[in-house]
Amino acid sequence: MSLLSTSSRLLCLFLLFASCLMSKAFAINGKYVGEWNLVINQVTGGKRIQNGLLVIDYLDGRYVAHVQGGPITIKIMNENIEMAIDDWTGASMPFERYYRGVLVNGIMTGKFGSEKPITDKQQDLCNKIPLGCPHPTGTWKAERIEKSIKSKESAKLVNIEGKWALNGRGMRRWTVDMTEAAIEWNKNFDVEMDLPRQRCVSSGLVNNFGSAPEIFQDENKITMIFSSEVRRIYLDNRQPPEFSDWYPLGFSSGYWDGSTLVVETTNLMPSVRGFMGNPISSEAKIIEKYELDKEGLLHAHMTLYDPRNYLTPPIATATWKRVPDETVVFPLLCDPDSFYRQLYDEDKFDDYIKRSNRRY
Repeated sequence: MSLLSTSSRLLCLFLLFASCLMSKAFAINGKYVGEWNLVINQVTGGKRIQNGLLVIDYLDGRYVAHVQGGPITIKIMNENIEMAIDDWTGASMPFERYYRGVLVNGIMTGKFGSEKPITDKQQDLCNKIPLGCPHPTGTWKAERIEKSIKSKESAKLVNIEGKWALNGRGMRRWTVDMTEAAIEWNKNFDVEMDLPRQRCVSSGLVNNFGSAPEIFQDENKITMIFSSEVRRIYLDNRQPPEFSDWYPLGFSSGYWDGSTLVVETTNLMPSVRGFMGNPISSEAKIIEKYELDKEGLLHAHMTLYDPRNYLTPPIATATWKRVPDETVVFPLLCDPDSFYRQLYDEDKFDDYIKRSNRRY
């Protein structure tokens, strides 16, 4: 037998062995990689059921995951999985739910709570102020979302007119996947001076999302009223002038994809995402989907596309329920005088003026 043929056989055996290892690794990783519907059932720290989009990838020999577009900590060991996903309390303080669970028959289930045992004092706080509890507990479940390729369906108009109330929110994220430029901008954010609502300026479309509107509908447009703000979603292909200004709620156009209302919003005034101060640029685009289920709940889904500020688009979800139109609704009153007077009294007015480059 020649030396060349022996080397060739050894090379073939090596490639076969490597292929087997790669196939085995793919089989293990493939069990987790993909999109999952994550549902939590919180039983202490404010009872609630929430869901979110969990996306798991396997990159450079490790698992990388996002929930609602925000990065999370994830550790997978065979069938066991651990995750740390942040949120904020009713007192606007960040905290983490620590998830432990297993994968069985393609479904992940487990419990969540604090990563370490909490003290009696911390437990007492959770008992007295559930919404302010930074150590909630409960169970969780994640099922794979199977993607199907489907063409755009013919329009099937659905009546979503009426007065709506919030039925539930999807999972919230304190941490989002920001670009270096956005992180740098955020470092100097001052919630007291830079948050638009402080000076009676609209919080914008992203922060309004989830607030239940009153909806009026005809074949050309859908009008949503949020307290003092009015939003129009045009369904007849009309477009804004070529040189349009920016607006807190932007310009929205929509269409019916089957029975799903799809809305695209541009012309957004630069703003920030919540009191965390994550920036939203004038180049941002928002895609929303609204679906009415058999129980009459309206499911709302928002994705924020802003490559200047976010590496992964943040996601927000909510459900609304129709309620009788029986109460009187007044517009929100806001007088900016108290805001400016306080700055003046605290000798901060000059600092506020110097920060004008952070306002629009």
